[in-house]
Amino acid sequence: MEKKEFEQIYKKYANMLYRTAYRMVKNDADALDIVQEAFIRIYNGFDRFRNQANIQTWMYRIVMNLCYDHFRRRKKVSFVSEQEIFDPDGNQESLAGDNINEFADLEEQRKKNLQKALELLTLRQRTVFNLRIYEEFSYEEIARIMKVKIGTAKATFFQAVEKLKIIMKEMEKK
Repeated sequence: MEKKEFEQIYKKYANMLYRTAYRMVKNDADALDIVQEAFIRIYNGFDRFRNQANIQTWMYRIVMNLCYDHFRRRKKVSFVSEQEIFDPDGNQESLAGDNINEFADLEEQRKKNLQKALELLTLRQRTVFNLRIYEEFSYEEIARIMKVKIGTAKATFFQAVEKLKIIMKEMEKK
């Protein structure tokens, strides 16, 4: 795919794909990540597309599949339920009280801080981080997607993680 052709596709469809992703995940940062990944896949897969379907339908399907992947990943990362923590046998009195709300608020704040911290990474760091953590790609796959060496993908991921640690520590101090 030529650069100009890709730019035209991006300009024409980026907003539509973003709206679709946002309606699904209800989070601006996640929707942007999904659209970013979608355009990486569109760019890398355009030669295989071969006009077998409407391009808009094909791109929409990519975004929807990425949204489904997003939800599957969230299920994998889900926490133990409050009931299991405070009443594991199902027959004891709950010890939770107001602590559950405080725990939920703390977790929600950490999620918000992580999203803010991710925004402070360079685009390259954020892309590698998202591909590795959220998409669960291997370094080899990331290197192919980004057209860099495997060592560069590993180094960029390491830099992103180190930067996130520093940013998150600063945010938690506040």
